[in-house]
Amino acid sequence: MTASPRTIHLPLTESDVLVSARSLGEYTDMFDLDDADLGGRIVDCPGGAASAVAEICAAGGDAVAVDPQYALGGDDLRERVLADLDRSLAHFHSRDLDYDWDVRGGVVGHESVRRTASELMLADLDAAPGRYIAGALPDLPLATDSADLVLCSHLLFTYADRMSTAEHVDAIVEMARVAPEVRIYPLVDHSGTPLPELVRSVIARLKKERLTSRIEPVVRPFQLAATTRLVVERTTNRRP
Repeated sequence: MTASPRTIHLPLTESDVLVSARSLGEYTDMFDLDDADLGGRIVDCPGGAASAVAEICAAGGDAVAVDPQYALGGDDLRERVLADLDRSLAHFHSRDLDYDWDVRGGVVGHESVRRTASELMLADLDAAPGRYIAGALPDLPLATDSADLVLCSHLLFTYADRMSTAEHVDAIVEMARVAPEVRIYPLVDHSGTPLPELVRSVIARLKKERLTSRIEPVVRPFQLAATTRLVVERTTNRRP
């Protein structure tokens, strides 16, 4: 069912959201990251257990991740990450027809990528905890214009049954405060259902906030239905 501004939403709790482990390679596919992007200041929000920040910084880049789960601390976060990794892999296997396994090296290759990503992230958290900031949308503990690009993976639209149109807009406006460009993926819910009405409504409201939006194709989607991302940019300087 397509979400609409009239949909009644149950509250989104932290336990509802998977702390997902994804690699920089997956982020590159999802967000079309190039050398110029990777040479700028990047915020991953929510960062979850993705290894993108660790990999970017290991290559000399500048990136931080923001996620409410980082408040748990190392040991509790590791327990949550590993439990959610098992949950997510079970979900993928139960819906294997919804995914292009060749993109991720088959079932075994995909599981290896996810487990490696989580271990890289957790090791980097121990080594450089300042890169992992406890915080949640729509109120990020980051300064205005402190980044060049914010990446938002598998939160907005994914949990459309738990987040209203206004909550989507507030989250994107906040990310656009932190950086002049925001990329959001995917534009389907967690079941792979397209959300054209919600996407149109969000884009219309963002325009009133002086933010321009465009939908771009994703060349190598793992989730077969998730073939597009939303790119949001400022049209003018921020209001003082």
